[in-house]
Amino acid sequence: MKKRFVIKNLLYYLKSYKLRFGLAVFCTLVVASLNAFPALLVKYAVDDVLISKNIKMAVLLSLVLVVIYLFKGIFSYFQSYFMEWVGHRVVVDVRSKLHSRMMSFPIHFFEQKTTGELMSKVLFDISLMQKAVSSSLRDLARYFFTFIALLSVAIYQSPKMSFFFIIAVPPISYIVFRLGEKIRRATRGNQERMGDISSLMKETYSGIKEVKAYGAEKIEEVRFDKSNFSFFANMKRVLRVRALAPPLVEAIGGIIAACVLWFGSMMVIKGEVTPGEFSSFLVAIGMIYSPLKSLTRVYNNMMEGIAGGQSVFELIENEPQEEVTVRTKKMKKLTNEIRIENVNFEYDSVPVLKNINIKIKCGSLIAFVGLSGAGKTTLLDLIPQFYLPTSGKILFDDLDASELDIGSIRDQIAVVAQQVFIFNDTVSKNISYGFKEEPDFEDIVSAAKAANADSFIRTMPDGYNTVLGEDGVRISGGERQRIAIARAILRNPSILLLDEATSALDSENETLIQEALDRLMKGRTTLVISHRFSSVQHADSIVVLKDGSIVEEGIHSELISLNGHYKKLYEMQVDENGS
Repeated sequence: MKKRFVIKNLLYYLKSYKLRFGLAVFCTLVVASLNAFPALLVKYAVDDVLISKNIKMAVLLSLVLVVIYLFKGIFSYFQSYFMEWVGHRVVVDVRSKLHSRMMSFPIHFFEQKTTGELMSKVLFDISLMQKAVSSSLRDLARYFFTFIALLSVAIYQSPKMSFFFIIAVPPISYIVFRLGEKIRRATRGNQERMGDISSLMKETYSGIKEVKAYGAEKIEEVRFDKSNFSFFANMKRVLRVRALAPPLVEAIGGIIAACVLWFGSMMVIKGEVTPGEFSSFLVAIGMIYSPLKSLTRVYNNMMEGIAGGQSVFELIENEPQEEVTVRTKKMKKLTNEIRIENVNFEYDSVPVLKNINIKIKCGSLIAFVGLSGAGKTTLLDLIPQFYLPTSGKILFDDLDASELDIGSIRDQIAVVAQQVFIFNDTVSKNISYGFKEEPDFEDIVSAAKAANADSFIRTMPDGYNTVLGEDGVRISGGERQRIAIARAILRNPSILLLDEATSALDSENETLIQEALDRLMKGRTTLVISHRFSSVQHADSIVVLKDGSIVEEGIHSELISLNGHYKKLYEMQVDENGS
């Protein structure tokens, strides 16, 4: 992605705040002009005060300096405030846009990226942008206009002497731009390494029990240090390049200053300029190197920000969205049936589901069984459009899912899986998750009671206002499941997807959860995956999957009598339980 494309995007966001930005630029112009005034006044201080002994001029110059610095302070305040306000607000808008864009990405996008990599983009890359767009943008305007103002004073005092300085601008600019590009490229490497560090930290902290159980603390320290020092090794490249620009600029400046001093002295001796004009010129040139050196630093910082912007805008502009804007039809509550017709699905060009055909009547209970990897979960994931079929159709009441708004489909579906995600929020907020407006508290309690969750919730320190911690660390696996069931009950869906909802639970929790699930499934179209055949024997239909294909379909007794794959799986489980 070209850097000018990043700048174009930033300018697009700046447009919304053009009034404040315009005020900031105006204040910057005033401050830059006032910065140059003392250099201009030196001529009068030397010629009229020091040489001509004009006391009134000395008083006048003193008063003018007071006024200059008074106004400079006022305009500097507004310049800094408005410019930083605009910069920070633009970053807030970009961060919001990035997060909004990521929320619209399909699930396979998140499966291909690590959490740490995505967090690095939202935090580290955005922070690089923030530095560039807020403080660097402010400094760029301030130092650039100050440089122009001081150069104007120098040219006004002596165009001939200014020639020496002007010829130094191209080589200095070349050095700055070349080094800036190197910094931008090196910064992209740092962004990748910071993503590695973030991923490693997320992985280690999430699996801290396994780390400690296997005594792997030192192993994790070594892994972290390897990534950490890799980041530092690349950072040293940035530091070397960043440190190179100021001394190079200063060296060129020193040569030019020597030429100016010799040439200007000759002009004073010949009477071509007054001592005051020469002094004013020297002060302007002396002052001009400070903003010039600062501009090299600011430019380098901006190149780091551009690198951050490249990473961010690559996500915003290039990644595919779910088809939420092109589908205009809305799905209503299911009243007839779900039909899956000739559905095939490939993941990374590998066939996962092959020629799936199923009819699911409204209000029926359909179970899917098969060995791990048979395609059961993938098939369920096609119903809420987490993935789209490679070919074939899914129809809800004769409406093709590919023509329906994805949001309206998901509004009719609730999912209860084996791995339930609990948010770092209150019990009440976790149960009502997904509602745009907070439901009535009585409805939340009713859902919790139906899910057999109310009793344990009321024993918690703050009841329904208890914060459950990151990923629900303060509750057990069975309690997590009951929170998830309460969430589904409150949602009141017409379609229910259960993926191993009672797996890996003790008998007491399984009984409570099965009771809650029975209440939840009543009157709803339910698709269930379970490895426990005892929980699917009463299903209206059992679909047997093997290697991505349907090999058998029917009720429990019919499938047993077929003496096929289902019976083999059933007997394997009976033998395991018997042993």
